[in-house]
Amino acid sequence: MTKKTVRAAGSGLRITAEQLAPRDAVFVYDEFDRHPSNIVAAYVFESPSGPISRAQVRAWMRERLGCSPLFHRRLERLPGDLDLPYWVPDSEFDIDDHVTLEGRAPQSWPAVRDRMAEIAGARMDLTRPPWELHVFDGVTGFPDTSAPVAVVVLKFHHSVGDGVATRELELKLFGTDGEHPPLLAVEDGWSASGAAVRAAAVLPYRCARFVGGVLRTRAAAGTVRARVADDLLHEPESLRPATRFNSRITPALIFDLVTVPLSEVRAAKEAFTERVTINDLLLTVVAGALRTYLAERDEVPAATLAAMVPISMRGIAQWNSANQLCQMSVDLHTDLHDPVSRLRAIRGSAEREKQRYRDDAVIVREGRMQTSPSWLLRLAGWARSQRAFDQVDTVPLTNTTISNVPPVATRLEFLGAPAVTVFGVLPIMDGDGLRHLITSQGDQLVIAFSSDAAMLPDPQHYGDLLVRSLRELTAAIRAERLVIHSEGEQRSVGAE
Repeated sequence: MTKKTVRAAGSGLRITAEQLAPRDAVFVYDEFDRHPSNIVAAYVFESPSGPISRAQVRAWMRERLGCSPLFHRRLERLPGDLDLPYWVPDSEFDIDDHVTLEGRAPQSWPAVRDRMAEIAGARMDLTRPPWELHVFDGVTGFPDTSAPVAVVVLKFHHSVGDGVATRELELKLFGTDGEHPPLLAVEDGWSASGAAVRAAAVLPYRCARFVGGVLRTRAAAGTVRARVADDLLHEPESLRPATRFNSRITPALIFDLVTVPLSEVRAAKEAFTERVTINDLLLTVVAGALRTYLAERDEVPAATLAAMVPISMRGIAQWNSANQLCQMSVDLHTDLHDPVSRLRAIRGSAEREKQRYRDDAVIVREGRMQTSPSWLLRLAGWARSQRAFDQVDTVPLTNTTISNVPPVATRLEFLGAPAVTVFGVLPIMDGDGLRHLITSQGDQLVIAFSSDAAMLPDPQHYGDLLVRSLRELTAAIRAERLVIHSEGEQRSVGAE
């Protein structure tokens, strides 16, 4: 590899090779055509003054290339995956490979939405830095907006970071402080042969570390079983009834979104007579919509469905990785008819899962991949690609994904125009053909959902069911509050 150094005057900073942590490498080894490892974040802005040009977008992004090593490094795997992959400086980096001005204004939101689905579902080229910036100008008909908007789509590979890392990066790119780090110096001194020699030299250490990790995680698993037996912890059900969304996907990814005032959700939270979180409410909203959609087709299983809900382990565990998430399995209690009863049950299920992931033995057990060798991670990824989801009656752990990513900034802007809202698109995968990503910016909350066109042929109807589920839950909470208030008044009168 030719050595080429790009220096930034006065920066004193260098981008060098860095080996991926096992938890991050999993997203490389697990990836195949029906299981893409993409993160796609979309930012909707008021239209800047005048049409947006490609030169403007290119200059805007060039000013921000110093915000993250992500923009300058590509993936390099060792021969035979002898060791974990490396992020290595890309001496041939060309910004034009990563920045695209999509179409010409005006363009309709349905057309932009279809193009975004294509972007979200396409695997990334890891021979280049794994990021893309797509800009849509003059988008008309975006939900709850009257004027045209600009939509900026940031896509990168999941091995780079998780949803929390995404929102931290967006603050650097779209923040309003006006300061951007200088372009970093890129030094390409990495060689595959040198990395292979190092991998061979550290192989005995890797093996000893792996054996030690196996012993620790086995002991931790035994402790977890004992605590479950003593009713100190609750493990989720290992199998769930399969639905239409838990089969093999096709390339026909679709997505849509609904927007609701965040104040409406907060009002429902405050009106409830017991302590619940915003996330509890949103899980209940999705559970209600999913149950109704399946009920309309006479497809509601007798047993409850469950959702994979990511939980950030930051501040809980000390993991040296860019991705610091675990996957909770939260009962959605779709076997319950009453939305308030479902909310209470979901709150309890979510709290039990949070408690489980705060347990020291569970943390050690869930950290088992931290010492796993590359060959084992690759084998696990291959095994996943061979798993069949055709005509199955049950699926492991969960039926759908519901991810809620909190905001990190009150104001974002692009080319001087303020943000209207923020949302994301989750790519679907075999066995998980309905996924939800919930975001908020200002007083607007967005539920974006992705699916397969064969599984969800009427996404607009499903979006209507999400809004209806929220309104039904809100009305049920208020009705219960009135009943409790009335009963309290009657007892007070009786006491007098």
